[in-house]
Amino acid sequence: MMTKSIEDKIDVWIVNDSKYMTKMLTDIVNTEKIQVSGTARDGAEALRKLATKKPDVILLDLEMPTMDGLTFIEEVVKQDKLVPIIVVSSFTQEGTKIVLDALENGALDFVPISQANPEQINQFKETLISKIKIAVESDPSQLIIKNIEKLKPRKKIVSAPQSSSRLIILGSSTGGPNVIQSILASLPKDLSAGILVVQHMPKEFTGPFALRLNENCDLNVKEAEDGDIIKDGTVLVAQGGCHMMVLPNMRIKRAEGPKRLGVKPAVNITMVSGSEVFGSNTIGVLLTG
Repeated sequence: MMTKSIEDKIDVWIVNDSKYMTKMLTDIVNTEKIQVSGTARDGAEALRKLATKKPDVILLDLEMPTMDGLTFIEEVVKQDKLVPIIVVSSFTQEGTKIVLDALENGALDFVPISQANPEQINQFKETLISKIKIAVESDPSQLIIKNIEKLKPRKKIVSAPQSSSRLIILGSSTGGPNVIQSILASLPKDLSAGILVVQHMPKEFTGPFALRLNENCDLNVKEAEDGDIIKDGTVLVAQGGCHMMVLPNMRIKRAEGPKRLGVKPAVNITMVSGSEVFGSNTIGVLLTG
């Protein structure tokens, strides 16, 4: 983790094969506190540059010639040239797996590129700059999942879990997916508590994220739906773009409503409603971001 003084600008590199995207990102990122000091057209060029200098943060595209973004992340880890990496790219539904692979292999976060309308562009700018400021304070070595054995897909014994009397709520943002994955992989399948996960992530990604968690831990994991019951050994992941509330009958309700503290889902809504139902049997954990 590196701490910048008030006078220092955050040093950012952009790794992207598109000249247009590189210029657009440069125009967005260059501010009073952030500067783009380097660019590369693919992962191979970026690796060569990392041999002599390291930026504070790298903004990385995934689809590039010569060396793509995922291979670049793997090489950065292998060569111990760790630096906070934010994946910035246009994503399709089919591309969610690659994004999750990037996060699992060491990327800190991702920001989908949006150029649809001025409001979405402004939101993209705010999100990207915010994540850069968080990234510079992060420790990229903590993002690498070291226990590979625990992340191999597991066979599950299907059973009927009991309604839970205890609730664990995990809230996370930047850098959170790997932390959540590591925590869930360490928990036993007979855990006598239900778990709710609130991870700030676009709605296109929370479903695939839940499926990946389900494959890599002994607990039953799924994206939360209206009416889901909180059960022992079951993990419910909040859908992106919806708040997740706990009802008095221990069922889940997905609520639209406005953003809270700039995010949706907001973990405070889940924690407040959950504690009202489970009382002192509620444990809330804020992990990252």
